[in-house]
Amino acid sequence: MEYKVECSLDQFDAWSGGNDTLKVLIEKGVCDEVEEFIEQCFADTDTPTDTDINDFLWFERDQIAEYLGYKDWDEFEYGDEDEDTYEDINGVELAVSDEVKWHDEAGVDENGDDIIFTIVEERGDGYFNLSYGDEDENPERWAYYTELEIV
Repeated sequence: MEYKVECSLDQFDAWSGGNDTLKVLIEKGVCDEVEEFIEQCFADTDTPTDTDINDFLWFERDQIAEYLGYKDWDEFEYGDEDEDTYEDINGVELAVSDEVKWHDEAGVDENGDDIIFTIVEERGDGYFNLSYGDEDENPERWAYYTELEIV
């Protein structure tokens, strides 16, 4: 038996990753635009199944974001903050491989002198993994970007 169901995208019963995508679309209030986009994408095919629509929501997130005018899904979901740089409190951008001072008690040695760290990784939410000296002797350190200053 075959049947056709019509419903708006915000009423679609998505599952798994498709549901994760749909929740963001509903939260951002863009279901009508994305529904039009999905209709355009499936215009030259048979009526899409619920699995087709769910898979589109799940696996074509970047394509959806680009249709909405964003670079990719992360920019759409989390904002347009550049993933590779953050500004410290002085307005200077921070990036991997920069040498920085860490304004925290962990940022000074036993003599009270500043330790110069190197940014080795960015977590994506404003935290940077810092390294100094022999990595085998120094544990992984995560610092928030407002605590860092470029040397």
